[in-house]
Amino acid sequence: MVNKPLTRAGRVLFCLISLTAPVLAADQFFTPPEAPFIVSTNEQIVHVILPSAGEQAPGLLDGLLGHKTDNTVPAEKAQAAIDEARTANPNAFLLIETRGPVKVGDRPLKLGSRMSLILSPSGGVAAAPGAKAASLIEIADAEMVAVTSVGPGVAQIDGGGQNVTGISVTGGSRINLDQLVVTRCGKTGISYRGKDEKALNQAASVTRCHFLANVDGLTVESAGGFQCLDSEFKNQTGTAIAINSLNSMVAGNIFDGNQTDIRSGSDRGVIARNVFGSSDLALDLTAVSKGNLVTENRSGTNAVTFALAGETNQLFGNTVAATVKPAAEAKDIFLIANRRLEADPTSSNVKFFDPPTLNNPHTNPVIVAGMGRFDLTVPGGKKVPSTPETKDKPPKIVPVELSVVEAELAKAQAEHPNDVIVIHLEGEYVVRSPKGLELPPNSCLLMAPDARILADHGIAIEPPWERAAEVTQVILLPKTGYSSISGGKIDAGRQAFFPINANTGSVAVIEGTCVVGGARDGINTKTRKATDPLFVHQCNVYGNAGRGIWSHVATRVHSIANVCSGNYMDGIDLDAHAVDCTALFNVSNGNRRHGVFIEEATLGLIVFGNRLEDNGGSGVHVWNEEVKGSTGPNVISANVCRGNRRGVSTGGRDDDKTADANLFFNNVCQANREDGILSGNSKAKENYFSQIVVGENFKKDINDPTGAAAIFFSTVNPKAP
Repeated sequence: MVNKPLTRAGRVLFCLISLTAPVLAADQFFTPPEAPFIVSTNEQIVHVILPSAGEQAPGLLDGLLGHKTDNTVPAEKAQAAIDEARTANPNAFLLIETRGPVKVGDRPLKLGSRMSLILSPSGGVAAAPGAKAASLIEIADAEMVAVTSVGPGVAQIDGGGQNVTGISVTGGSRINLDQLVVTRCGKTGISYRGKDEKALNQAASVTRCHFLANVDGLTVESAGGFQCLDSEFKNQTGTAIAINSLNSMVAGNIFDGNQTDIRSGSDRGVIARNVFGSSDLALDLTAVSKGNLVTENRSGTNAVTFALAGETNQLFGNTVAATVKPAAEAKDIFLIANRRLEADPTSSNVKFFDPPTLNNPHTNPVIVAGMGRFDLTVPGGKKVPSTPETKDKPPKIVPVELSVVEAELAKAQAEHPNDVIVIHLEGEYVVRSPKGLELPPNSCLLMAPDARILADHGIAIEPPWERAAEVTQVILLPKTGYSSISGGKIDAGRQAFFPINANTGSVAVIEGTCVVGGARDGINTKTRKATDPLFVHQCNVYGNAGRGIWSHVATRVHSIANVCSGNYMDGIDLDAHAVDCTALFNVSNGNRRHGVFIEEATLGLIVFGNRLEDNGGSGVHVWNEEVKGSTGPNVISANVCRGNRRGVSTGGRDDDKTADANLFFNNVCQANREDGILSGNSKAKENYFSQIVVGENFKKDINDPTGAAAIFFSTVNPKAP
């Protein structure tokens, strides 16, 4: 095998990427699409090979003299080929492939609707010396357009240090940009302005791209549901990402050496599992930002800054060495269970809660601003020492009545009214009262890994369902203040309705707890308000007679990195007017109904990065049975759905009970027992399926009823039959 030397452009790119290799790796969420078509089964595809100036082979004398063939093509010549193909094929999808670099001088290369520009790693698009064009590639008032690399590897968009934008999109709809290096642009690497800021089913994406040494990297405006995944932003002299997008997703990206990493004015977006390096300003939530969730982001040893304005933005579970600077006009900044963040918890516009948890059993004196800390330990039942007669039998444990804990807790609260009470439980406990243990405001229940609270109400297991039945639970969260539960096992014994009932209030964290045996559901959250977000994190929720986690008529219930398995209904159910809830990075397997169920006129939900396998119904099912309105728009993105009845599915019951205009982006739907994708019915229309991954499903990879009017667009190159 002969190793060919890198071209000069290749050497520059290799050096840029190699010298800026990250200290930490980010999680990766994007899967290369696999689909039998680009937009439809009856599509017409026309392949356009762009001409190059050096298509003729060099002569023998040229080779002997070492003369090189210049195979670059001027943008004007490439444009003529594209325009000619479009004129000849007005309704076709154009797959445009380059053989060599395209040089842009006075005018950009323009792409219209239903076009995919496929660049080779050795033949990208670059600015010619003295270029006058405002951008290298222009996409204006167009839909279903892609720019990507033919692979293997990325393709370059090179501004050459000139005053240009790499890719300019205005009035865009359903644009996918993948596997590009956008570098040395004197304006912006990619500038995206959408057509409709609220239409999630017109969403665009930037995936697996590298932004290197531009002024600004990526700007996004007027675009709902924008997906920025698995990309790298390094050495921008301005802002790496400036985004204003409803229900957007920024995840799996790496930032380093930029002036500002993320500047967000988004409404209820998610910024998750990114890695921050040594930029001056890592996160800037602007004054117009609202209701964003910033979670599970990480950083190295370099200290960075978070500048926080806007209102009701929530930072949960981040591990970032950052100084938090809240703006004076900011309102209700939630700083919940973060590590390494330096913040003034007494700031009037900050809601600060740092509970000790199983994975972070800290002894910090400040858990809630303005309050002290009092630790209370109530020992539980232990194993009775074995005797020669019992050594071969299971160990006997005599549990402590939970009423003892309740009495000690009431005493501690009376004696320490200005302290957060941290209740430590170790051993076995039993609760016989149907009302269970009601945690007081500003309390933290911290259980040892092997601690258990078991309900024993002295009744038959799984009592019959009655609408007017008195609600029973093992633990009831308080109505006000802050609260947390972490560690151990809370077992409702199939007698209490709920192991944990969170239908009250309080800003709350449930983390690292086994939640099992509910006669109805594992965690009930009905009627929770936006003022009291709930974070269910890293829990095992299994063996409940209804749903595992039920977000019902609730706002801002966030289920993050849980395992929900073996529940009689759904692993996670987002139900009946639930708004602004998320299900992120969960495993939901082996549930009798669906892995994640989105139902009954919910909207603004983000279901991302979950692994949903071997469920009786769908991995993700979006449905409306009986609530007037639409279940949607919602975002269902980057989920792996295997071994279910269906991968993802959607439908509605009636003309006034619909499930319309949802975004399904890059979900892996393979090896399911029936269909990979069920795209809707006549009551669930115009759902958008983008960058899909299907295959090896037992019945159909894509079941697309005519009445569904579903929209598909994936950057694939289908093989001719």
